[in-house]
Amino acid sequence: MRRLMIFILCFIPALLTASNINGTIRRRLDHKALDYAIVKLIKIPENEVLRSVVTNEEGHYFIDHVVPGNYKLEASKPDYYKNILFDLKVEANRTYECNIDLLLKANCREKYGLGRNKHHQKKRGRNRSDYCFMIGGIEVRSHGEEVIPEEAVTTRKINSGEIEHLQATSLGDILNLVPGIEKSKNPGLSERSMVGIRSVTVSGTQGLLESFGSTIIVDGNEISSGANAMASGKGGVDLRTIPADNIESVEVISGIPSAEYGDFSNGLIKVTTKSGYVQPKLKAKLNPDTKTASFSDGFKLKKGLIDYHLNYGYSERDLREKGDEYHRIYGKMNYSRPFLNDKLTTRFYTTYTRTIDSDKPSGIYKLKDYNRGYRASGSFSFDYLPRNDREYNGLLTLHINRRKEFKEKLVADQVIIPADTSIDYYGQELSDTVLSQFIGKRQTIGYEWRLNGQLKRNQEFNFWGQTHNISTGLAFNYEENTGDGLQLDPYWNYYGFYSTRHSYSFDEYSNLQEYNLFLQDNITGSLLDKKYNLQLGVRYSAFNPTGLDLESSFLETRHGEYLCPRFNFQYFINDDLRFRIGAGKSAKSISLAYIYLEPEYYEYLNEDSVKVEESHSQQNPDLKAYTTNKYEASIDWRPSNVIGFSLTGYYTSNNNRPIRTYYPFGYEIKPDTITAADYNIYENKGWKDSYGTELTMRTKRVYNLQLKMNFTYRYSEIGRTGKVYDNRADTSEGENFWYKPSTTWREKFIIDYQLNYVSQRLGTWITLDAQYIPVDNKKEVYNSAQTTKEVDEIKRTFYQGMTYWWDNELFDYGGHWLFNFRITKSLSQNTELSLYINNIFDDRALWINPFRNSNKELNPEIYYGLEVSTQW
Repeated sequence: MRRLMIFILCFIPALLTASNINGTIRRRLDHKALDYAIVKLIKIPENEVLRSVVTNEEGHYFIDHVVPGNYKLEASKPDYYKNILFDLKVEANRTYECNIDLLLKANCREKYGLGRNKHHQKKRGRNRSDYCFMIGGIEVRSHGEEVIPEEAVTTRKINSGEIEHLQATSLGDILNLVPGIEKSKNPGLSERSMVGIRSVTVSGTQGLLESFGSTIIVDGNEISSGANAMASGKGGVDLRTIPADNIESVEVISGIPSAEYGDFSNGLIKVTTKSGYVQPKLKAKLNPDTKTASFSDGFKLKKGLIDYHLNYGYSERDLREKGDEYHRIYGKMNYSRPFLNDKLTTRFYTTYTRTIDSDKPSGIYKLKDYNRGYRASGSFSFDYLPRNDREYNGLLTLHINRRKEFKEKLVADQVIIPADTSIDYYGQELSDTVLSQFIGKRQTIGYEWRLNGQLKRNQEFNFWGQTHNISTGLAFNYEENTGDGLQLDPYWNYYGFYSTRHSYSFDEYSNLQEYNLFLQDNITGSLLDKKYNLQLGVRYSAFNPTGLDLESSFLETRHGEYLCPRFNFQYFINDDLRFRIGAGKSAKSISLAYIYLEPEYYEYLNEDSVKVEESHSQQNPDLKAYTTNKYEASIDWRPSNVIGFSLTGYYTSNNNRPIRTYYPFGYEIKPDTITAADYNIYENKGWKDSYGTELTMRTKRVYNLQLKMNFTYRYSEIGRTGKVYDNRADTSEGENFWYKPSTTWREKFIIDYQLNYVSQRLGTWITLDAQYIPVDNKKEVYNSAQTTKEVDEIKRTFYQGMTYWWDNELFDYGGHWLFNFRITKSLSQNTELSLYINNIFDDRALWINPFRNSNKELNPEIYYGLEVSTQW
């Protein structure tokens, strides 16, 4: 009786002061009510689960008899990320309505008819924290990356939350998130953007052949500059044309990828854009260089889904000049629809990107430069799953790049215009008109066409206790350049009145063809009672085949045929210690810009004092594709649940890179001829060796904090085979008309630090990036004849091929820091505001050239940017 009285005295007041909590659990994407979702009431700070209920068919839940106190609500459901409502303070005799939205996992969208699955990966090892939430319209995954890699291939994945937090304007900005890439540029659209993963250059990752060797794949379609016959075609695609706001995720593969993919000489970048059911979202960005605005939306149309994405970017490069502007207008539309009881999924998409690059006449040289081109593409793809262990994929895409460029400048050349008649109206002789300058003009008109397709079959089966996932397929690529080409006024030549450069048409160039077959087997099994993953693949590539050649190979080709094996092996000593090794070969098709150089013209006076013009072709239609051999070894170690280390060493070699080679006129007839006039063509005489190490340390998020550190060392050496022709050789100084070429080596050591803080309770994401480059060296080594010359009363050694005495000296650019800061804050449930400040200490890292009176800023100026986005 006494115990009953105590119970009544304690329980009755609690009932009298108890409150109720109710609400609805919905899917965030389309606000659909979710049944059978689990809602937990958790007491804080004890973190004790007091009640657990399940939502009904209408997504409603009800929790009664909640005594006053501090709580949090946790909602979860299979196929969804759980969500937590923090800091729920319950007072006496109140009713609280708490609605919670759950995010559908990306790999489950197709299951619910909301779009295609993205990046579905089987989980291996320990279970990762399954928690994701929103800061305004930005998706934040609280678990972040695993502390050690899960895949056998060295890969860096960047999700949409990281992209939006960075305030990237294009794919080029996004790649600043990859460890080991020098952050030498601020986000924006003012300059052409290129990248070469694991390349070493003084100014970061930019470089023509390095960027040309970086493969960009957007939604399964390779973006190529192969049909570009202009000088820019020697480099990669301008990444400014790929807006960041439409990107769902980016995978940067610096290791050896599957045989499904072709070239990996300077990295493979896979881009997945947003598609399927997309919430309406409006976003605007502002920084001193660039202003952008974007809008995305998606909706169901009967059994299909339509989504569209619009983006406008504007850059005013020099605020002191009017007309110095860059505009990017982008639109994309997707339509997807399932058939055959969802076994077949088809997708159509079309994109259009218009660039308006203007530079109106200004200054004493009256420069004018504009680009009114556009890029357009249309694609059809399908995924067919007749049964769970078999899948077929197909893709067909047409790309068009409209080139319409115009340039104008003041040319300081003396021009003599002969008089039209010898006698004027008054009977006086007319004299010639002499001009000291004129306006030179040039324009480029043409179309770059690209048609590519792929058909792939995947099948999974078990054999002798091993799981095999075999992919077989074929792919083709056709590229062509048509149009008027480069047009020069024959009299008012843009390159000068006495220039020998002439107009030429793109219609004169042949097309580029590429045909590929690939086979890949991904094997999972056990060796010595330890788990392993083995990837074996081979890819056959033929470039511009002309017929069969069964005696020496398979096909007779103009640009070569190559068999490229791939190998990756991952061995688990245990779940916390793993080893990875890989090796592979790839072949890269060359662009029209390397094959077709405009003819070289040479003018001279003959014995009768008559001007004669000779021309020499600078085309090499038999230039071969170049290959890359890559080797890697890695160890991944997780000493505890919260920290992991990965150490990777790699070696890469190219032996047949295209490089410009000079010859005297008449060389093809008489190789020992020596003439003042020379011409040049690209030949497969270049080589490059590079190696490096990468050490990465990552932590789990502890008390909302996460630390990442990356140590990257890279070394590369570039050279050429054969000899170099010098038509100005001074034989009296011991120089030769043909001399041994020089080699150039570069090394760079980059240390990246990143500390980020994420709090759902505060709706805040803060990141501090620091980059230190202690070593950045460059040196050119000459192997030619040498002589001694006196410069400024000091004897200096000159090698043939040098211009200045310091050309063979060591250039040291190292020893500078860069700090970047960014913060994202939710303003409401669907709205966020982001701010970044790059180079927060405004340290320009001034490098003073020790050999001449000049300097260079290695860091960009202090820079800021604002972004606001909202979705509904």
